[in-house]
Amino acid sequence: MTAALPKAKTKRLIVREIDSETLVYDRGRDAASCLNEFAARVWRGCDGETSVAAIAAALGEDERAVWLALHQLTKAQLLTEAIAFPPDMSAAKSRREIGGRLGLGAAAFVTSIVAPMPAQAASCRTMGETCAPVIGPPGQCCSGLVCNGSHLCERPT
Repeated sequence: MTAALPKAKTKRLIVREIDSETLVYDRGRDAASCLNEFAARVWRGCDGETSVAAIAAALGEDERAVWLALHQLTKAQLLTEAIAFPPDMSAAKSRREIGGRLGLGAAAFVTSIVAPMPAQAASCRTMGETCAPVIGPPGQCCSGLVCNGSHLCERPT
């Protein structure tokens, strides 16, 4: 679906500005996105009432650069509705053109990662460390170790 008036997602987000970048953590998706200064300015301009052309004019930027940022914000799921390039604009061509103009190889304005779930982020227990064979998650001991009856990680016998 194409939104003529892009609107930034605001619910369940933690937003922090760090130097010239903006870090956006989506608590609903456990995903973090890092917006460069330009992408952050575009994102903040997405109020659901301002057109893409008006956002570009307010920022004093090329409208194609704003479209590219919106495309990347869409991929990062930071807009309430998906933004598709206008039919007369090719995403690949625009990235090359805009990237060349801005001096960026791929014109990456938004970088995203998915945060691991707490169980995935937990470190494994090493030899001799305490473990819980019944209540702990499987694989609590590091690879090649098992949780013994004394609740310690050890090599299997």
